[in-house]
This record gives sequence, C-alpha cells and structure tokens, in this order.
Amino acid sequence: MTSNSTTDHTGWVDEPDRRGTWAILSTCILTITLCCWSSVYPNIPPRSAGILKKEMGKINLFLVGLLGPEFLLVISLGQWSAARASVKRFHEAGYENWTMTHAFFAGMGGFLFASPGSEMFPIDAEQLFRLINDGFIVYPELDVEEIQDKSKTEGMARMIAVLQAVWFLINCIIRVAQHLTLTTLELTTLSFILIFFATSFCWKNKPKDISRAIILTTNTPITTIRSKYHPYPDQRWYQTPLDFLSRDEWVCGRLWRYYTQILHYLHIPIFARPNTKPYDHFPSDIFLRLDRQAEGIFTLFELLFACIFILAWNFEFPTPTERLIWRISAVYQIVFGLAGGLSIWYAHTVILPKQLEKIELFEYPPKQQLSRLAWKLRNIHPDRDPHLTLPLRILLPNILFCVAYCLSRAYILVEDLIGLRRLPEDAFQVVSWSKYIPHW
Repeated sequence: MTSNSTTDHTGWVDEPDRRGTWAILSTCILTITLCCWSSVYPNIPPRSAGILKKEMGKINLFLVGLLGPEFLLVISLGQWSAARASVKRFHEAGYENWTMTHAFFAGMGGFLFASPGSEMFPIDAEQLFRLINDGFIVYPELDVEEIQDKSKTEGMARMIAVLQAVWFLINCIIRVAQHLTLTTLELTTLSFILIFFATSFCWKNKPKDISRAIILTTNTPITTIRSKYHPYPDQRWYQTPLDFLSRDEWVCGRLWRYYTQILHYLHIPIFARPNTKPYDHFPSDIFLRLDRQAEGIFTLFELLFACIFILAWNFEFPTPTERLIWRISAVYQIVFGLAGGLSIWYAHTVILPKQLEKIELFEYPPKQQLSRLAWKLRNIHPDRDPHLTLPLRILLPNILFCVAYCLSRAYILVEDLIGLRRLPEDAFQVVSWSKYIPHW
C-alpha cells in the first residue's frame, strides 16, 4: 500500500517557552509542602501511642510550619539553645562525650525515669544532669551511633526537598535578572525556603522520628528525690514530679498554650497536650526560652522573612485595593516581629517579675465579679497551672497583635491564590535556560 500524502519530519524541537497557571501553582505548593514536612523533627511519642497518635507530633509541627513558619523557627531555636546549654553543663562536669545529639535526644523525651511511687515520666537534659550529679542514677553510656540507629533519617526525602528548594531559589533569581515577573505566591514560597534552611540548621543534630525512649531506673522513691530538691516536696505538681527542676515557662510558650487551649475548648483536635499525669511524653510544640545568640539569629531571620513580602510593594495586582491591603499586611509582618520581640523582653524584665508572684497567690476566685472575670481570663487551663498564668497587661495586647497577625497572614495566603487570576503576560514566560535542566 502506498500513500500520496507526505509526512513532514523535523529534528531538535525546543520546549515551550511559557508556563501555565497550574505550573506556577503546583510548583509552589510542592516546594512549600516539601520544605514544611522535611523541616519538622517531632519529639518522641508516648510508648502506648497508636500509629495516628505517633504521627500527631509531626503533623502538629507541620501545621505550625505551614501557618506560621517563623513560629517553627522559634521552636527549633529554643531546642537548639537548650541543647547548647546542656552540652556546656555536662562538659563542665567532665562528661566530654555528651554531644548535641545526646542533648536533643534528652530534650525530645529520649529518657524515661522510673522511680518507686510514680509512673514513668520523661526527663529533660537539665533534670537528667541533676539526677546523675546527685547519684540517683548513673550516667547513660550511649554513643551517638546508637541514637542515630534509632533515628529514621529520611535522607532521600530530605535531599529531594533541598534540591527542589535550591532549584526554586535559583529559578526566582534568574527570573528577576531577566526582568520576568514573579508572582506573590512565589515570594511566599521563598519565605518558606528561608525558614526551611534556618530550622534545618537548628535541628541538624536532632534525631528524627524515634519511636522508643530509654528507661532509666532508680530505687530511690520519688518523694525522697523531691525532698532533696524542693523546699515544699508535698506541693502540687502539674506536668511531672521533677518539672520544677527545669521548668521556665517563656512568655511565647504561655501565650501558645493559651491559644491552643482555646482550640481545645472549640473541639479542634490539634496541638493537644498529654492527658496523662505525669506526662508520658514531651509535646513537640513547646516554646523554650532563647539564649542571646538564638535571639540574634531569630531577629535576623524574622526580619528577612517579613521583608520578603515587602518586595511585592510595586507588583501588579488585580486591583488597587488588593495591592493596598498587601502593603499593609507586609508592613505589619515587620511590625509584628519587632513589636513582638520588644513586648517579650518587656514582659520578662518588667511585668512578670512584679506581677506573677502576686497573681499566683489567687488559688480561689475573688468575690468581686469583675475581679473573678479577670482571674479566669488570666488562666483558662483546667488545672489552673500557675506556671501558665498570664497578666492581663501581657495577654490583652498580645491577643490584639496576634489577631491582626492572623488576618494579615491569612490575606497574604489568600492573595497568593486569587492573584493568579490576573497576572502580567511575562509572568508566564519561563527563564531562557530552565527548560533544558531536569527538575521536579
């Protein structure tokens, strides 16, 4: 059989020099998801936890990173600060083989303490040091390799996240160099990449996805141990019998617990606290106090994170109103970071030293109705844990600040999506070389 028709043939054909809306959206969502999921290092779940509960710590941190990446950075910096302090203290006492990995392992609930008169409960690095130093337990001879053997590294997934983040960053830089439009969604993705690299630095020595803790046993009753350290050993405790040895509730932690308790009352099952007493694990979303170096790192990255949104100041938006609201929201991101840092410093140095001890004296609600309302608002936790009490001078302004932050953050995320409906023509043009380099 023959055909009279002819078929045209050709050789090398270039890839299309344009991208579609779906390509922009899917690439950004993929990059954000990879960065958030790969940058979370949850604490060890309780021994009795099922499959879903074991993943809740990771899911909680993932949600923190997704909704407020800078909060995930604060959590990681707090753990990094505590680990550094632990290494310094152990080394000064002669335990030279105590490393950052050991310190992170202890801080994530890697050691369970078993003592007569109490259920097993996790101890952090500070409590562990005190118990070792006073002879209640022996120093756990644990090599870094043994800890790493318990850890699931997820090396391939992390490598994919790093490669995707680096590729995305380079692609955005080249777009700017070639005077091609960046979308606000791409700017937001860059902010996630920034926090991804920062949290990865903080948690580079932290084991990941360990499911079992090591049990340390003593024959000394827990009441005897408490008598050694506590001037009032019969005083009520709220988390573990030894939490008074190292518990130092930071203002950020108190506020976070306050807001998550509201979610609990609204039956929103995220960021839950342990329901056992004593605690059977350390929650993953604990805000620990930052040291000076960590404060400096956070300030730098918080400003960089907030300034990314300022870069869209003169972007083309679908409407002038949307651009105005974006500018207001972007400026507020910077204001929130600076004002938040100053308010935390003021709370710890001025307000709390003057008011906290007086507030904690109110074990029973006052008789006056207005005073009773204030008493309830300061502490909404079911057990009235005094360590979580917040003076109204701290609480009320922060509620306003946080509501405004949530609104500005929500607008940025919404505008990232609805802004795709009307973009400049060159926003859909790809950079001149990216079509020849394979990527995800």
